[in-house]
Amino acid sequence: MKRKTKLEEIEALRGAAFLAVALQHAIAGLFVQPGLSPFSVSLGTTFLGLIRFAVPLFVFITGVVLFYNYDQSFQYGRFLKRRGQQVVLPYLFWTLFYYVWVSMLSGGAVFHHWGEFLHVVELAFTGKASYHLWFMVMIIPFYLLFPVFRLILSGKRPASANLAVVLVFLAANLVLVEVLSKGYFQSNQPILQTLYTYLDRNFLFWTFYFVLGGLAGLYYERWKKAMQSLWGVSLAITILFLIYIGVKIWGINEGQSAGNYLTSSYVTGPLRPLMMLAVLAMLPALYYAAQRLTATPTKLGRALSLIGRYSFGAYLVHAFILRFTNLLALNYLGFLGVYAQTLISFILCAGISVGLCIGYRKMRDRWRRMRVGVDRGVAG
Repeated sequence: MKRKTKLEEIEALRGAAFLAVALQHAIAGLFVQPGLSPFSVSLGTTFLGLIRFAVPLFVFITGVVLFYNYDQSFQYGRFLKRRGQQVVLPYLFWTLFYYVWVSMLSGGAVFHHWGEFLHVVELAFTGKASYHLWFMVMIIPFYLLFPVFRLILSGKRPASANLAVVLVFLAANLVLVEVLSKGYFQSNQPILQTLYTYLDRNFLFWTFYFVLGGLAGLYYERWKKAMQSLWGVSLAITILFLIYIGVKIWGINEGQSAGNYLTSSYVTGPLRPLMMLAVLAMLPALYYAAQRLTATPTKLGRALSLIGRYSFGAYLVHAFILRFTNLLALNYLGFLGVYAQTLISFILCAGISVGLCIGYRKMRDRWRRMRVGVDRGVAG
């Protein structure tokens, strides 16, 4: 594969997506504490709607990068081997890590009989070893089926034909999430019941974001120009969506003695038609902001790009770190209020997670240099 120009704005977007995920999970852990006012919960869950772009943006970026880099030559075997090493193996490691960690927290024995090994295998297929690993179960099929998507979207066809394909996927995804939100996926059959239990991590519900990213990757320069012209409209529509979401959430919490976080946060669930359209509206503004930050060197742009480079590892580890930063906020920072608690926990979680990944990379690179005898401390 011919090495292509690195897309700095995409790296920054990846960093923003990770930060949004970490902040979502910090909010989820701290806004359920008792005694919060309906106003605080309404404000928190409305803000949650603003950062729900995280997972859709990750899927979109995956589509952009794959179609941008593999627009011509493609060797499926080498592709799978590389993704297996870079994506699947880390996922399996962290599945095992979270299983062992949760077992230790609950006081249970680890691998004391054969059934526990089978349980870990089940966790790997379902993403239930930790609440955030469902994403891995959803994203891996896009790598496995990438040759199929290359047939669906092809640079050999007119751009209008590929755009029509993306619009078909948008319509199909809107229908799927509408049916899901209405609770129509129900069955008493054990196999179907199991399948319906894990619909949130079924890649079919996320394909629109992937093919939209594929369209952007195929026509990247044209995509950049389109985003530059649409960002103002995007920002205005996003504000309107936020106002609508805020009013809807306040209607849920109004009059309650304590805020109903779980119900009001469901309004902005990513697999809902409202949020699909809201995220689509946000995308040009997000992209334009990332482009402006990386077009000329800025501290924020460099920071987002750095976070983006380590976002995959940081995503896998952040749930472990967040448990401790949330406990710190709950047990020792209650006097600051829920907003400050959330901000501090989020900053600590994101910073430590990215820092651990940077430290691991440096240790690994140093070990590799030592093994080949080029490290000064070894080679003399």
